[in-house]
Amino acid sequence: MRNLLLPLTALLLGSAALIRGEKRTLSTPAWIADYHSLDLHGLGAPMNWAAFTDAKFGAAGRRLIPSGTAVSLAAGKIVPADGTADTLLLMSDAREDATSDSISGYGLVVAGNVHEALLPDSSGSPAALPAPIRAKAARLYLQ
Repeated sequence: MRNLLLPLTALLLGSAALIRGEKRTLSTPAWIADYHSLDLHGLGAPMNWAAFTDAKFGAAGRRLIPSGTAVSLAAGKIVPADGTADTLLLMSDAREDATSDSISGYGLVVAGNVHEALLPDSSGSPAALPAPIRAKAARLYLQ
């Protein structure tokens, strides 16, 4: 019974909990300004892990793509956004080879109200997405 109380407490407080040995956030991501304004991409899409080669995502086999990362779809799979295709946002953290993640894919935000300064790809002062990626984010209302 004692082992059950910790995850329940984390759920009630909206913080993080360990699920199968991995730390997971159990609340709405901070970059979402209005959850009810979001349009999601169908049932999500599978990740093309080989496309995420930037060192900020980690080494092969241990990559972590944080929630809110700007991505695009190529051949039906999620790839890093480069400004050539529509920009979508990753709804949750994605961990390569995570046993607790869905094998069918990850959720994608197509449109809605989001805090641009809180997105992981934003930089500068004030924080903003790179211009090519921002130009392809026409359906996102960036606050």
